Amino acid sequence: MSMNHNLNSSPFSEIEKELEENEGLHYQLGSTGIIHIERKLPFLLVYRPEDNDGRDVVIENLLRNEASFIIVTREKFPEYQGLLKSLIKKLSDEFGAFLLLEVWLGEKTYTPFVDTAGFKLLGPSELPETSCRFKAYLEIMNLAGLTPVIQVLASDSRSPAGTEPLLQRKDLKRLECLLLGLEIEPFFRASDKGKIFPLLERRFYSEFSVAFKKAVFDFVKVQSNHNLSGFQSLARREIMPEVWDIDRQLVEIDSRIKFLMLVSPVNGIKAWKGFKKSGYKKVPVFHYRMIPDDPDLLKRALYNIKVEAIDDPTLNYLFREKRAETDKMLSMLMDRESPDFFYGSLQLFGGVDHQLLSDAKNILHLIAPAENEEKGDGEYYNAEEFAELSRRELRFLQQQSPAVVDKVEIKDTIDSMMVDKGIFYIPKKTTIRKQRAEAMIQHEIGTHVVTYYNGRNQPLKLLSSGIPGYEELQEGIAVLAEYLTGGLSAGRMKVLAGRVVAVDSLINHHDFVKTFEVLTGEYGFRPRSAFFITTRVYRGGGFTKDAIYLRGFLSLIRYLKEGNSLEPLLIGKIRQSHIPIIEELISRKVLKPLPVKPRYLTDTGALRRLAEIKDKKDISELINFNI
Repeated sequence: MSMNHNLNSSPFSEIEKELEENEGLHYQLGSTGIIHIERKLPFLLVYRPEDNDGRDVVIENLLRNEASFIIVTREKFPEYQGLLKSLIKKLSDEFGAFLLLEVWLGEKTYTPFVDTAGFKLLGPSELPETSCRFKAYLEIMNLAGLTPVIQVLASDSRSPAGTEPLLQRKDLKRLECLLLGLEIEPFFRASDKGKIFPLLERRFYSEFSVAFKKAVFDFVKVQSNHNLSGFQSLARREIMPEVWDIDRQLVEIDSRIKFLMLVSPVNGIKAWKGFKKSGYKKVPVFHYRMIPDDPDLLKRALYNIKVEAIDDPTLNYLFREKRAETDKMLSMLMDRESPDFFYGSLQLFGGVDHQLLSDAKNILHLIAPAENEEKGDGEYYNAEEFAELSRRELRFLQQQSPAVVDKVEIKDTIDSMMVDKGIFYIPKKTTIRKQRAEAMIQHEIGTHVVTYYNGRNQPLKLLSSGIPGYEELQEGIAVLAEYLTGGLSAGRMKVLAGRVVAVDSLINHHDFVKTFEVLTGEYGFRPRSAFFITTRVYRGGGFTKDAIYLRGFLSLIRYLKEGNSLEPLLIGKIRQSHIPIIEELISRKVLKPLPVKPRYLTDTGALRRLAEIKDKKDISELINFNI
């Protein structure tokens, strides 16, 4: 893209050539104006402030968030009107139609409390459909409690009052160009020229951007034969260099927080022996690893990252969410072994709603109380043997990407398997039934390791450390992987459902012993299994994360039943509600196709089971009762 040239020094023939080659344009218009067309696109936004002193920063940034815009004062605009016509002609010929939107700041009578956001949308009388669609998209904007109120007016003059129109009617007809005007009340300010409400401002940028691109997409779809893949294809693709630096800084801080390790007891086996010796009556005392970094200093570094400098609404949103999540995790580490840890956990992982609790209880009633969480018969792998199988699976992934490291560690200070930053940790005393081994390998390596390396392969490294709230979808995929291998046993589902019941018991302020008794007395869990389920839930001061396994699995099953694909969910550590954002970033070429696929996406049996999900009427049909 041509950058930072003054238009006066570049002949129009050169500009035409750059646009023809789809290189994009970025030129200064005089000393303060700018034209930015990132690539060939069927739209252009225009802002003509009265003069440089009258430029509104919010309106200007609103345009800068888009891929095609002109900002120039009303006085200087006539000098570039010929250029505007030529550009529209070329792009209208390319797309078969063109949408020109002029945006300006309206007036407002300020009151202490504002509950509406006012817009005037000006369009021609002969093309009401486009105006109506744009109005509908503007009306559903979520503006932090303000109700968008859009007045649609048919007018030949679609420019600020007292201003010459951008183009005359005869020019618009000749160029096959639709001109709309949008007057925006300054609802984002506390008073005339006063303080901007920053949260509302950011929300407005994001919501308007989606509404506008949807309107352009509908316009092109109706008015031309040009095939656009979706409204996201109209978004900016150019990424500021600062984005990668901020992404790196956030991931670096996240990588220093071994969160799961730091909230997991190091004396689980010893605590179990003591609890058993007490007749299951004495609440165990847990010990934890020392926290190696000062959370306060990490928070200071976190908020020194200038996320607010990112003007891309989508990336700004993701970075802010990640910063907020990391802040909460650091607060939880400071609150470890105190009641506040539990409330932080509720903020991060949520609780248990009525439907999830009902689903968990139904599963527990479906599975006979005598059904062991893991059947005692059959052959077993010890930790070393299971680690070797895991390394073999990692070497399978290495064949797809040499970036994968076949690192597996056996530790005597953990009680359950976990993956952290791509490394698979196995408890030293692990014994796992051979019938369940492949299911657990695909749970841990086929999901958690695969998404870590797929995320690392992306330009946006945030996908390797995890988009905020990614855990629910991750664990849902991991449990699905167990089903796809044929290894989702009744005992395993019993454990996942039992975790939900234990989290609900915690939320209802029952103590460790009471929750243990609910699991053993009401649902037939063996004492040792009940102890470690309860330990996972009560660690740190109360940890609600374990409810997400069943919640994520059931949510994912519903998603797949709707005909959606599993493979895109493995692009990194993402959350289900962010799938539209991921699709947008893929459309903008910010993200790349995933380089590593788990074995279950190449296995005919697994693919058959995946296809059969849509026909399953009940969760019980996914359980293998024979292992």
